[in-house]
Amino acid sequence: MKTKNPHDEVRLRAGQAAAELGVGVQTLHYYEREELIPAPPRSTAGYRLYPPDLMERLRFIRRAQAIGLSLAEIRETLCLAATGESPCGRVQAALVERLAEVDRRLEELSVFRTQLAELIVNAPRLRSLDRQGKVCAIVENAEARSESASVTAASTPAISATADRAERTTVQAVRWG
Repeated sequence: MKTKNPHDEVRLRAGQAAAELGVGVQTLHYYEREELIPAPPRSTAGYRLYPPDLMERLRFIRRAQAIGLSLAEIRETLCLAATGESPCGRVQAALVERLAEVDRRLEELSVFRTQLAELIVNAPRLRSLDRQGKVCAIVENAEARSESASVTAASTPAISATADRAERTTVQAVRWG
């Protein structure tokens, strides 16, 4: 029976590993600094070489991020697993929290969407008031209608992005309308 020589396994350089994982090389270095992964072995020329077991750990980290776990939660999960304790209970609890957060954000987005739709419906009437306003009656009316909407939009990146897209759309409509 032939024993497996660890030097026979395929080891990827940082650029190859990063490309396979869909991340930048600096992300791999960051994971190393944050102790999410051990320092990979190095070639005689000093290049980091990522063996299959380290690549699997990196894939796990990426999957965990994709389902919403923070790096701190991932670190805790990996540490628990390394001690032989099952981390699945904590992962499930974190996912329950994340789902509640997603539901809250969806509710905020729904309210924000309703406010935007109402503002768009009222925009033609409000545009006729432009001469009475300082800059744009549509915006001035929106601020008067709901200061909380601007707080919600500023505090939630997804809402801010939606607001930015709505702003670009409104600006384009004003230019062409």
